[in-house]
Amino acid sequence: MWTKETKIQEEMQMANSTSVFAPGLTIKGDIEAVSDIRIEGDVCGDVTTPKKIIIGISGKVKGDIKASEICVMGEVTGDLFIEGLARFTSEAKMRGKVYSEKIEIESGADMEVLLTKYEKYLSQLKEKKTSIHASNPLISQRLFDKSLAKMEE
Repeated sequence: MWTKETKIQEEMQMANSTSVFAPGLTIKGDIEAVSDIRIEGDVCGDVTTPKKIIIGISGKVKGDIKASEICVMGEVTGDLFIEGLARFTSEAKMRGKVYSEKIEIESGADMEVLLTKYEKYLSQLKEKKTSIHASNPLISQRLFDKSLAKMEE
């Protein structure tokens, strides 16, 4: 049976598990969180969380976003790196690249994007790192020295 205490505890847990950036709030700088994020204000900087991000109707983000899932109802200018579903409602306005395993775009969304599978992005990233290290012996030597030092510890 539901008691008043149980309901209050659930509300507190929900409040503790979502970071909310309210309308009228402007943030200049990068945001990193371990919780879900809801943005209703303006953010000028990168946003990173291993969980979900919601960009509300009044929300605006200028920067890259990294998350497991995203739902965009507001405006985003930047690149999205989404492990799961990237959802854009009919009110969404998106400019940039979207790297995601799944995508859902409602009719009416204002989109100017390049879409790429997230797995493909990860494999390109690995190839790029390998080719940079192989073509630059100084970087390769530094990496070798660092890994050797860790082994000796």
